[in-house]
Amino acid sequence: MKKIILASKSPRRIEMLSKYFEDIKINVSDINESVNQNDLPQTTVMKIAFEKANAVLKVCDEQGIIIAADTIVYLDETMGKPKNYDDGFEMIKKLSGKEHKVFTGICIIDTVSNKKVVDYEETIVEFNVLSDEQIIKYLNTGEYKDKAGSYGIQGYGELLVKKINGCYNNVKGLPLSKLNYLLKEHFSLELL
Repeated sequence: MKKIILASKSPRRIEMLSKYFEDIKINVSDINESVNQNDLPQTTVMKIAFEKANAVLKVCDEQGIIIAADTIVYLDETMGKPKNYDDGFEMIKKLSGKEHKVFTGICIIDTVSNKKVVDYEETIVEFNVLSDEQIIKYLNTGEYKDKAGSYGIQGYGELLVKKINGCYNNVKGLPLSKLNYLLKEHFSLELL
């Protein structure tokens, strides 16, 4: 089996992939993840995932499969990670009582053949109506930091969510079903 090289330091992505691969190499790229609000959210996540994977490819001296992902929340505009507490409050306040979309771009590169595949997954998430006090309680957990849209559905953030339509793991940051499909279809590799 080819070595899996994850172009991410995300604990959630590492945990999710570790369930299927025993020996994952973490090789983090340091790319500019700035967002152009004029781009479609699908384009944004695929572009950033590709840039992450390609940056790792340039410095990688191992043979294997590079997997990179990027996740954003979208409601009228792209919402990345919060800059600070106040930014986190504003994001969650905006999401309160509304539906938004979560997009994750995936890029997979075979370091031997140089084959590259880029795709994305989309999930619709509806938030409960949240009071300022509920938002503050959530932010005080610290969980919002380093999370697109300022929440993590796999933690306390599950209490913010009324329902989802689509892939739950996509909201966590790595749509495993789509990843499995892409690996099987293009690289003759399956998670299970």
